[in-house]
Amino acid sequence: AGTVVGASVAAEAEGLQLHLADNETGYLNVIKSGHRFQVMYRAGGGQHYLGRFDTAIDGAVAYARAVGEYKPPAVVAEAEGLTLHLSSTNSSGYRGVCPASGGSGRFEAKYKKKFLGTFATAVEAAVG
Repeated sequence: AGTVVGASVAAEAEGLQLHLADNETGYLNVIKSGHRFQVMYRAGGGQHYLGRFDTAIDGAVAYARAVGEYKPPAVVAEAEGLTLHLSSTNSSGYRGVCPASGGSGRFEAKYKKKFLGTFATAVEAAVG
């Protein structure tokens, strides 16, 4: 049996079902990295790095969001007079918008691999 770092392991956080594992952190694809926690997983034939987090739970929440446990807030199709590009496969609900790494709760916008910035909300990033 693995040993869990820190306090108790939570099965749910921020309205998400977390993926538990019998390992050092208690969470699937969350590993201890120095004084922080790193999240990496394989999907679609590739390795995906989600970042480093202050707590194992923050990492587990990021992983749950990345693999589809996250149900984004209501997605709007228009904002500031613009038609937004919706995505049913992206956790943010918008094409080219994803949660920023590090578990900050902010969103990054990219277009054709070009970084457009970090925004407070998914809608702001989609308008970007």
